[in-house]
Amino acid sequence: MTQPHLEKPGAGLPFFEALMVRWYVGPFQSRKNDAQKNLRLFSMAGARILKEAASVPEDKRDQKVLVPRMKGVEDSSRFWCVNEVLEHLMITGEGMRSVIKALAEGQSTDYVVRIENFKPKGKYQGGDAKPDFKKFVEETVAQLEKLTIEDKGITHLHPWLGRFNALQWTWLLAGHSGLHLAQLQAIKKGLT
Repeated sequence: MTQPHLEKPGAGLPFFEALMVRWYVGPFQSRKNDAQKNLRLFSMAGARILKEAASVPEDKRDQKVLVPRMKGVEDSSRFWCVNEVLEHLMITGEGMRSVIKALAEGQSTDYVVRIENFKPKGKYQGGDAKPDFKKFVEETVAQLEKLTIEDKGITHLHPWLGRFNALQWTWLLAGHSGLHLAQLQAIKKGLT
């Protein structure tokens, strides 16, 4: 398939979806679970992502598929392959993990989150992202479950969701994985 015309990385979500995310999902949904539940959900999503990726034949893991518009996923991210989804989850997850650790330890960070910086770079082209992704999920849970993560304290700005504390960032870590699990399933469907 040729490269479809999509919006530029960092263009954001459609207007009404962006409003819903900023003023409802961000402030309210992100506080429903404690950190341990968020980390369990993240781990479960990671296991399902690995299972889905493993079921795609090796010679198809770099085949890009244009998936339908998905809530919470910007337009520029709709034409990815299996390896790119896993790479993206590791890039964003490592950033979120660093922010969570800093906030949980009472430290602020001047790091500016720019959505366009979290797109896959093609690191796994012709390879297999699954082993690194598995290691990333395990290390992230092991590092974060040791911390005291509460719904208070210092916050860090997410460009779509607003200022999030450490607990809210753990919710985002889990929820973001769930969004891309759905994307991976749509890619898999498009390959058959």
